[in-house]
Amino acid sequence: MIKLLKFDGHWLVTEVEEISGVEFGDPDCVLKYPYEVTADGVKHFPPFGVDRELVVRSSDITVIADPDSATAALYYDLKSKET
Repeated sequence: MIKLLKFDGHWLVTEVEEISGVEFGDPDCVLKYPYEVTADGVKHFPPFGVDRELVVRSSDITVIADPDSATAALYYDLKSKET
């Protein structure tokens, strides 16, 4: 399931997977195929990286919501071009 989230000042649309059994403060989430959502559209995130799975701390995520249908459709279209 994809989510819209605010991570480190960036709005992202991504699949989120929880990692269980980690120590407090360690990365505990995987963001799969993250894209940054801006007023200009949706673009690859991180902008200069090649990794399509990012391991992050959930404490760095400040907002989690469901994306609107247009953003979700755009996400699935972009992801299908990568896989």
